[in-house]
Amino acid sequence: MEKTNNRPDWGKLFQAALHEPGRLGSHYRLFHRYSLGNQLLAVEQMVDRGIPVGPIASFNGWRKAGRVVRKGERAIALWMPIVKKEVVHGDDGTEKESVRQFFIMKNNWFALSQTDPLPDAENACADAPDAPQWDKAQALAKLGIKEVAFAHPDGNCQGFARPHLSEVAINPLAALPWKTLFHEIAHCLLHGKEAEAEFVDSGYIDRSIQEAEAEAVAMLCCATLELPGIEESRGYIQHWLIGADRETFLKKSASRVFSAADKILKAGSAKANEASQEGEVGHA
Repeated sequence: MEKTNNRPDWGKLFQAALHEPGRLGSHYRLFHRYSLGNQLLAVEQMVDRGIPVGPIASFNGWRKAGRVVRKGERAIALWMPIVKKEVVHGDDGTEKESVRQFFIMKNNWFALSQTDPLPDAENACADAPDAPQWDKAQALAKLGIKEVAFAHPDGNCQGFARPHLSEVAINPLAALPWKTLFHEIAHCLLHGKEAEAEFVDSGYIDRSIQEAEAEAVAMLCCATLELPGIEESRGYIQHWLIGADRETFLKKSASRVFSAADKILKAGSAKANEASQEGEVGHA
């Protein structure tokens, strides 16, 4: 890959993200998508029982994700749809099949904290590779962003950001945790109220643009630090820009994306830390 000033050519990477084939990771579809009502019900039970709020799945669902429910763990109850077929006899002697759906509550689900990883499981979440010459704690401190616990029942959600609170959370099972971290930090830098007001007069950026911008930042950070996820970033960006004017996105968002990626990388770099320490010594 071509490099400029000891880093990949960001302009070419950004262009490639819009036009070269990418891949949307299967980790976005690994878990069942529960209704909002069932998610709220699960959270309520976890809180009541003192279980850390986190992704939920059935016994077999966790095995599919490379984990196993520990012996003795008590299941969480959710509403489960049941379909019943009946034969209805008409007054004229005819028969017609009728399908009726109703819901019953079943105790079939468990939270992440009730499971352990299966050894050598294909889908087990591996430890994140090191980010060479980039310090997460240092970067978050310099950017004024706090990492909080991933208290969300949807295992497909890789992470989330609360830009108004400058908070990010990363799913412990995230397939590409560094890419996800950079993505969520980018939301905090780009999509708070002040940042949005600089982008459009109305102070609002469509969600598709927000997601594409944040993922483009993540892609540039991963490429610069030689971390995995570039192909997945292209797939994610193209997914959110379906039906959008990509050339307009290229013109309006490029400088914002480059600026955010540069801030993130500089905030966590070893050189930034050394410069900060030298400044403190000089001041003393």
